[in-house]
Amino acid sequence: MMQPPVKPTALDEPILDTLARWSSESTDLDKQGAYDWLCGRVKASRVLEIGCGFGQSTAALNRHGKAVFALDNRMDCLEAARERVPDAVYGLADIRQVHELLIQDLVEFSPEAMVLWIAGAPADSLPRDVPEQYAVMQYRLAFQQAAVTLAGQVVSIRTVHLADRTAFPWAMKDAGRQTMAQLITNSVIGSSPFRVDQAQVQYRKLALPAVSSHHAMPGGMVPVLGEATLERIDPVAISS
Repeated sequence: MMQPPVKPTALDEPILDTLARWSSESTDLDKQGAYDWLCGRVKASRVLEIGCGFGQSTAALNRHGKAVFALDNRMDCLEAARERVPDAVYGLADIRQVHELLIQDLVEFSPEAMVLWIAGAPADSLPRDVPEQYAVMQYRLAFQQAAVTLAGQVVSIRTVHLADRTAFPWAMKDAGRQTMAQLITNSVIGSSPFRVDQAQVQYRKLALPAVSSHHAMPGGMVPVLGEATLERIDPVAISS
């Protein structure tokens, strides 16, 4: 009897499979209205988007009237996003290695908000010194930390909007808000001039297709999209 093919784990998924999964999942998120919901959380009119992927989120920001400067570290993603939203500004950059020229471009664009929604985690970027179930989380937290550090260097950015998928019993969403706020405060913000509390964390239920297929959903768990809005701390507030 032939055995079914073994699905690759997050640590060994081929990059072409990863890109195809990103495209499928972002399309499904868009169909579910997830990006429109996230756009509704962004009050600013000029937005720096970190990790635009294939442009579904960029297109959502655009149709919500936002002027967008979109960054990604993959040229194929930028080309797809540019074809989808030609009037956005695009840049090829790895935010973990920020150069002064990028800061100058961002200062000139003068974004009022940064969004980092569901950062991709390709296998070749994941840490190998932790179990697989922690590798993606560790990578994403480090990537979010780099993004918030970048936002701290662009003084026009007043809010940072972080979003990711998770799962828990829906009745535990209030505890989930507290956990997410604490995790971001302790593992992402660091010394950057931003803060977040649980009142600035919101969740939205997702249908199953928008959830990564690497792991089955345990019984009683609900797939959700979580968004946290970080607010810049003014120097006066820091000194007081």
